[in-house]
Amino acid sequence: MTAAAAAEPPYPSRPRAWGVVLILFATAVLAYTDRQVLSLLVDPIRADLGISDTQISLLLGFAFALIYGIAGIPLGFLADRSSRRNLIVAGVAIWSVGTLACAVAPSFEMLFAARIIVGLGEAVLSPAAISMISDHFPPHRRGFAVGVFFTGIAVGVGGSILIGGAVLDLVRAGLFAGTAVADWPQWRLVLLAVGLPSLLWALVLLWVKEPVRRFDQLEQAGAIASKGTGESRLLPLLLSLVPVLLVVATASMVDNAVGAWAPSLLIRQFGMDPARVGVDLGLLLMLGYGGGMLAGGALADRMAQLRGPRGKIELCAVAVLATLPAALLINSGSAQGVMIAVPVYFALSAVVTASGLSAILDATPNRMRGQVMAVSFFLNVAIGGGFGPTAVALSGTHVFGEAAGLGPAISFTVVLSYVVAGLVLLPGIVRRWRPAHG
Repeated sequence: MTAAAAAEPPYPSRPRAWGVVLILFATAVLAYTDRQVLSLLVDPIRADLGISDTQISLLLGFAFALIYGIAGIPLGFLADRSSRRNLIVAGVAIWSVGTLACAVAPSFEMLFAARIIVGLGEAVLSPAAISMISDHFPPHRRGFAVGVFFTGIAVGVGGSILIGGAVLDLVRAGLFAGTAVADWPQWRLVLLAVGLPSLLWALVLLWVKEPVRRFDQLEQAGAIASKGTGESRLLPLLLSLVPVLLVVATASMVDNAVGAWAPSLLIRQFGMDPARVGVDLGLLLMLGYGGGMLAGGALADRMAQLRGPRGKIELCAVAVLATLPAALLINSGSAQGVMIAVPVYFALSAVVTASGLSAILDATPNRMRGQVMAVSFFLNVAIGGGFGPTAVALSGTHVFGEAAGLGPAISFTVVLSYVVAGLVLLPGIVRRWRPAHG
């Protein structure tokens, strides 16, 4: 042990450490609410601004992913060299301002620019939060704490729709009655009601203290890297992880596609009320995706015990195949079928993500995990957020035709994407999966 490591103070108390995790958990839910609430407001935005489904898909996906993917990697490195608490506070403030800018945007171009601001703020959260959590817990408790944060992200997918639906109900009930903005379109008021609390949440984050960095591992990593061993090189490791990185990114792409368009499918094709869709579907997604993420992590650990390192890859492949029936059920032609299929799909997709990320972490030496996870987040957003919603819009327009509705386009996107993902993962199943460390 180095002198710096020996001089380190003890880890924060359990109540304080878990308090930080819960605050970051709630921050992730707020982030997804600001990010995803537009999916409940698609039709009124289209009507008010006179834009197409393809332009809406760019707002839902590409505008956000453009800066999120680009900024994520440098922000991940910055999180290793500056106050992570302050980075997160700044990020919350930036994405809240971006959401408020969306509320007043007069055109597609301005709304696109505002969504870029939202993406820039949210790009800070995951790398800084995971780094902070790792310094609040000793190694034997760290994995579960990080898993809880990832579950917060999973719950945020459904929670964003649930919260958005509840906010829409409040706006309809007169939340802004008697104010200067009372005559604004409802979609603008929803964004206003979502953006303001997020801005105030930055004050709550000031309660969180920047934890002491655990320099012992960093110093050991520097000593090992200075020897020039093959394990110290990032590029060969990333190349060996390409199949799993792409499968996790594909899951992110399809999650974004289904999450962005499933509310519109229920509203357009089955005439469901947007507020009801937000509450009902949001609750189901919270249970499905959050439960799937926890179950996926537990199953991945169990499969590793039973089958060795390749067990997690095999679980990932089985979950990929299991998504296909749920994808077909999305195009069942009934609202009940969609309400069943979408949360089931998200539960299975969460298993893909949890087992895939777990396999990536197992195959990555400690000193490279931050960099590898930053690359994984980049791919998840660049591929997932950037192409997922647009893939459905393009399929609907050019493959099935707009008269066919959204159901066929969503199912086609899910099935095609996961078939390709299964083929990409196949080499990792055929050959023995070998982690990079013991």
